[in-house]
Amino acid sequence: MGPRFVLPVVAAVLLAACASSQGTVAPTPTPSRPGPAMVQIENSILARPQAGLQQADLVYEYLAEGGITRMTVIYFKPSGPQRIEPVRSARPVTIRLWHAYHGVIFFSGANTKVLDMMASQNIPALSEGADGGIYFSRDPSRRAPHNLYIDGERLRLGLSKHAPQITYQLEKSGVPAASPAPAVANRVVFDQTTSHRVTYTYATSDGAYVYGTETGPLIDVDTGQPIKPVNVVLIQVAHHDAGFTDVLGAPAVDFDLQGTGPADVFTQGHRYSAEWDLRNPELPLKILGVDGKVMHLPAGLTWMHLVDPGTTITAS
Repeated sequence: MGPRFVLPVVAAVLLAACASSQGTVAPTPTPSRPGPAMVQIENSILARPQAGLQQADLVYEYLAEGGITRMTVIYFKPSGPQRIEPVRSARPVTIRLWHAYHGVIFFSGANTKVLDMMASQNIPALSEGADGGIYFSRDPSRRAPHNLYIDGERLRLGLSKHAPQITYQLEKSGVPAASPAPAVANRVVFDQTTSHRVTYTYATSDGAYVYGTETGPLIDVDTGQPIKPVNVVLIQVAHHDAGFTDVLGAPAVDFDLQGTGPADVFTQGHRYSAEWDLRNPELPLKILGVDGKVMHLPAGLTWMHLVDPGTTITAS
């Protein structure tokens, strides 16, 4: 499938100030930059160990089908030769996330319904054959279809050719408000799906959480170490049948990822109650504290899990 082209940028340049009797104020343009790379990564047992996730900026993980999760892995300034794999298909929620971040989707394919939505919405999306096949390769040490990979340099190349220009500003790093006092959360356990139990263990020396699964730590081949997000966010959001089947014939899943809803934030060994905010579907999702203000999080990899409302979370 060839590349697809872009919608208008997510935010317009600031308008020039009006002239006054005291003179004309010069306009102040909002700097623009290319949108991010948004890579579809599989998380089935056959897909492990993955590669290239630790170097990401932001990961959304969500139910795909049959208790298996998938990830949309976001890189705002990709570079380097490290592999990112295995790349798999796009899902309906991938399109919702694209509207929030306005990047380029890198993927292995999708149901025709999803492909049609991408085409009708002019979403830039690059698969294995795009631009003469310059972006992806196959890893001979892995079994197909779990062996498609890309790297940071090829992501950068794809962005240089196809990324929309964005003007939204990402939230500044910081630490959540100390009041109300957060609960201790050195160990966090929850079931993201019926067959995917997640356990996070806080590593004080790294200032990050070690990601554990039902089969052991989630390893990144590039580092040889467990993946360690600095911030973990659980977004409570309902999902529903998308009304069609995926490429394997299973019912496709979509999420009610719009408006607002409850969230739990884990960072620096503590748990914070929060709210996710996607009232504007054309801007990045925000996390709000109990005071209603944007919650600033420490710099580093942030991992967003989409979980069912009411999911039991054990933190200690």
